[in-house]
Amino acid sequence: MGKMLVDATNNMPTTLTKQDVNLFEVFAADSGAFHRTLFTYVDTDERAWAGQAHVRKYDLTDEDLRTNLRRIPDDDAFPKMTQDITLLPQHYEASKLFLKRPQIHCLLEEFGGSIVPQMLLEEAQILEFLACHPHQNIVPYHGCVVRRGHITGIGLTRYQKILDHRFYDDASDLDLHRFERQCRDAVSHIHSLGLAHNDLNPSNIALDSNDDPIIIDWGSCKEFGEPLLSAGTPGWIEDDFDVSKKEHDLFALDKIMAWMRAEKAVSSN
Repeated sequence: MGKMLVDATNNMPTTLTKQDVNLFEVFAADSGAFHRTLFTYVDTDERAWAGQAHVRKYDLTDEDLRTNLRRIPDDDAFPKMTQDITLLPQHYEASKLFLKRPQIHCLLEEFGGSIVPQMLLEEAQILEFLACHPHQNIVPYHGCVVRRGHITGIGLTRYQKILDHRFYDDASDLDLHRFERQCRDAVSHIHSLGLAHNDLNPSNIALDSNDDPIIIDWGSCKEFGEPLLSAGTPGWIEDDFDVSKKEHDLFALDKIMAWMRAEKAVSSN
């Protein structure tokens, strides 16, 4: 974990459990063999922690967490606050908001480093722009949590259902025509602004209480032609790509709708 991590005893909660942390299992790219489990945590003072252990996440103990977690300096985990960022009201209703955090676990990987805070800043800036050009099927943005001069989280409306989970429950009563019309309208809207989402898939579409689609996760959204730090989800893209294009969204949306029709047909039988 190297130089970015500091003393583990720096006020780490002694009651920390697996339910409090985010867990990520790492597997070898060539053989698929399990390698290690990464875990990350943001405490009540908005400080980032990360650690790893060579055991499966199901076998990880609370003592493993407390032994291996190290605090990450703010500059390594979070982007610096900029003047164009809206502050989340201090007394927000936590139950109604989802706080999008930086991908802290990537700091433990070779491809991590400076792109972790950069990606969060770029997503916040995209959401600031979209807030000025709202659409009913794009997740509402409420501002950012800022501590010690750093953006530590992005405040978004929380939804209880994600599309892929919704299909595991019951897809038979979902109106696919309305769903597709609303999704395509939202995608056309962002394309009219010169932007592409670049990572549409069933995990990045939420559903509100009326089963209307809400597009979430704007970390790969860029202007057409701009290089991408991350793009696409395997299984939902035509080819690997590194430049933002509206064609990425159109291909992904076609594939999502084909998947939904197939799943609904199975559910209806």
